[in-house]
Amino acid sequence: MTRGSRSIRTASLSLPRRMAIRVREGTPSLPSWIVSLVLHAALLAAFATTLRSCGPGGLAGPGEAEYREVGIYLKAAGDTEPQQAIEDAAGQQQPQTQASEALAPDPLPDHMETDLARLLELPKVDAPSVVGPGAPTVSSLPARADDLLQSSGVAASVPSPAAGQGETSFFNIRAKGTRFVYVLDRSGSMDSYKAIRVAKAELIASLQSLDATQQFQIVFYNQAVREMSTPDGKRRLFWATDINRTLARQFIASIHADGGTDHLPALKRALSYSPEHIFFLTDADQPQLTAADLDEIRRINRGRTKIHCIEFGKGPDVPVDNFLKRLARQNGGTYRYRDVTQFSRSE
Repeated sequence: MTRGSRSIRTASLSLPRRMAIRVREGTPSLPSWIVSLVLHAALLAAFATTLRSCGPGGLAGPGEAEYREVGIYLKAAGDTEPQQAIEDAAGQQQPQTQASEALAPDPLPDHMETDLARLLELPKVDAPSVVGPGAPTVSSLPARADDLLQSSGVAASVPSPAAGQGETSFFNIRAKGTRFVYVLDRSGSMDSYKAIRVAKAELIASLQSLDATQQFQIVFYNQAVREMSTPDGKRRLFWATDINRTLARQFIASIHADGGTDHLPALKRALSYSPEHIFFLTDADQPQLTAADLDEIRRINRGRTKIHCIEFGKGPDVPVDNFLKRLARQNGGTYRYRDVTQFSRSE
């Protein structure tokens, strides 16, 4: 084969084949920069193919990494939906109940729960009224808010417990205690010598000596019994507050002397309040309490109440053992005599 025909056949071959033939035939090699260019082009094509295989976005650059939303789901009581899961950074899932337990506060210790319940517990008070009518002990507290209101609708201060028993006097008979009942004759004879006016003045003065820790009741009688009561008709012991003493003065002012005399019902009514002291005043020596009446009073009383007797008489006291002296003696009380004829002279 001639040299010319071999050159024509070699030109029809591809570049790599021609280069290989030239090397074998001793043909001088291509310049080095051409070889370097071919190799770099091949590497670039391979790298581009690799980038396309990574996805449409290629490799993420700085700040362009893909983020996945993560949340916490707290299940409400009675929720029947399936539990949602919390994915961690490694793709693992944790039940949402674990997250709920992590956020919930630790329960209080048992002793702290008990103390808190005691602080929130309202005190329970079960006692009678201490203001207005009623017969509680001195140290009792109000059971209801309306017990703090007087029957007239005016609120009064609650009496505080007394350190000891209070003291008062009635016609120079001194008595110490917490519950007093005054029983005064208002029959027609008490209108003589202004006896009813003197009795009322002494009664008001005795009430003024009482304080808010003491209780009282007033009973006027002739042939019927009339007691101090609230506007709604309740008849009980009254605490000696300012407002109740004012109500007592109004009640006393409404009393007038008239009618006959019946001692026993008034005394029995006074004993029904279980007082510590009864001040009993009358000017009537007729009708007298019989021996049977005195025995009945003593049986009802059973020594619980001291009955002090004040007799309004005409002229000097006569040393006779009348029913008033026996009544006081049989019930641990004191007897006093006052001459009504001296009342008008002193005015």
